[in-house]
Amino acid sequence: MSNLKKNILIIEDQHSIRLLLGAMLRKRYEVVTKKDGLEGMAWMVKGNIPDLILLDMSMPRLSGGDFLKNIRQSGYFRDIPVIVVSGNDGKEDIEMAQAFGVKHYLTKPFNPIKLKDKISQVLAAREEFVLN
Repeated sequence: MSNLKKNILIIEDQHSIRLLLGAMLRKRYEVVTKKDGLEGMAWMVKGNIPDLILLDMSMPRLSGGDFLKNIRQSGYFRDIPVIVVSGNDGKEDIEMAQAFGVKHYLTKPFNPIKLKDKISQVLAAREEFVLN
């Protein structure tokens, strides 16, 4: 197991939530934050492949759903695990997220301890998969 910190890309349009998530995760992970799906895609297209993406569903310019659609159609980004952290708890959004292979769907306000646990589980499972 490597000592390198895992990279987490946070895509969230609310500044306060971006700050909160960043502060919460920076001690343990390398964190990059983007304010919408378009910024997130632009960052990834430059060759940045995060170990995990935390994604809001409703954002301007490129929504979480459209972002998911784009990365799942991409050879480079298809297998990046995604955890949704969203204010939307509508059945439609949840079903779409599941269809695109989202690992967990947490609604705001979220429990920080539960989110950290989900992140650890997803990254541990990904590492197991890569190692075997």
